[in-house]
Amino acid sequence: MSYMRSEARQRQILSCAKRVFAERGFHASNVSHICEAAGIGRGTLYQYFPNKRAVLTEILRETLDRAKALMERQEREAPVVLAPPEKISRAAAIEFTARQLRELLEVVFADEDTLRIVLREAVGLDVGAETILAEIDDAAIGIVERALVTAQQAGVIRALDPRAVATLVVGGVEKLALAALRSETPVDLDKLAREAAALHAIGTLSDRLKP
Repeated sequence: MSYMRSEARQRQILSCAKRVFAERGFHASNVSHICEAAGIGRGTLYQYFPNKRAVLTEILRETLDRAKALMERQEREAPVVLAPPEKISRAAAIEFTARQLRELLEVVFADEDTLRIVLREAVGLDVGAETILAEIDDAAIGIVERALVTAQQAGVIRALDPRAVATLVVGGVEKLALAALRSETPVDLDKLAREAAALHAIGTLSDRLKP
């Protein structure tokens, strides 16, 4: 077997574990399933993780790290400068909002396996997992809230509570994604972003926008 650096091996274990947890479910999975998928022995896995719960926790932490990285990148970048509301159509505003939301979904839910783990397998697992899930939610809500504040300051959306609306947006997207997972249909993040953007934007856009 060719030499594999420790970091690369850990990435391989996590990647295989995501697939195992998503396909079998966390409770029905065991360390042997992960080892088989990764083509390694138990001893190798135990060099990195003491048990399958620790593997799941690391998957959640990676998701949280991606969300925080997006927040930090947005804070470093120049603020979005929006045109005067009278020059922005509702359709253009909704499309812009959908693109922003799609970027968030792509970062937090890197693939459908991660989506299944965050929305189904990790929920209610234990205090540690719930804490990380809450932080993921908080980061996602914070990203949407920041975008809403920017749009509000530009006069593109009406006076509202950005935090409350951001919570509704993120919660709504999660519910839509969960419904898709339950029906075992492929999750279309583009469609989720468009639907959520249209639903919430139509209720928040300023009447100063042109038709």
